[in-house]
Amino acid sequence: MARIHEIAEGIYRISTFLQAPTPNGGITFNQYLIVDQEPLLWHTGSRGIFPETIEAVRKVLDPSRLRYISWSHWEADEAGALNEFLQAAPNAEPVCGLVGAIVNVGDFSSRRPRVVNDDEVLVLGRRRLRFLITPHVPHNWDAILAFEETEGILLASDLFTHFGDPPPVVESDVVGPSLAADAFMRQEWRTTYYPIGPHTARVFDRLEALKPRVAACMHGAAFAGDVVRALRDLRSELYRGLQT
Repeated sequence: MARIHEIAEGIYRISTFLQAPTPNGGITFNQYLIVDQEPLLWHTGSRGIFPETIEAVRKVLDPSRLRYISWSHWEADEAGALNEFLQAAPNAEPVCGLVGAIVNVGDFSSRRPRVVNDDEVLVLGRRRLRFLITPHVPHNWDAILAFEETEGILLASDLFTHFGDPPPVVESDVVGPSLAADAFMRQEWRTTYYPIGPHTARVFDRLEALKPRVAACMHGAAFAGDVVRALRDLRSELYRGLQT
């Protein structure tokens, strides 16, 4: 069952915990609903959890009121239920970057996507959502991230991914659990969440310069501690790993 918690005024974390062969026995899949004059859903979740995700949305607003649906990069957990949500929301536009639109969304989506440019701001009402083109951060070359300027919330996608079923919002360390999750995936699954390299340093610089108050993570708790320091520490540790 999807659970829903208000992490800031009018901004909701929808979370589904799924069992998986991880050290903590599973992982959360989170969507973020921003309620305003023109509501936006960040992440759709996969098609498999769509029924419970849309029921959670209904607890806050009629899904037909959704005006925008967006995500970071093209994966099933980020945008797999896009067409199901578009069917429920006849006035909603998919929002993505140019690479995503050309490579995936233009073909998959039942509705033409709205392409956002780097640093473009989408005004939802009293809230402003700034989009950043962030190739390979957290991963995939079509990646974008978004920053809700009113509350200072970074819609961080897979940054700070950590296992388990934590509380909706934490202020405790997320860098350690994220690095532990990445180390587990490198060892057990021969993969990594972070294709970090010299080309990604500029992206981390931009994220730190935003001075976000909260990192709204895709997998795990939303982090309301020192986000700038966490970004800096995560980058430092990942780059250290490149040199060892």
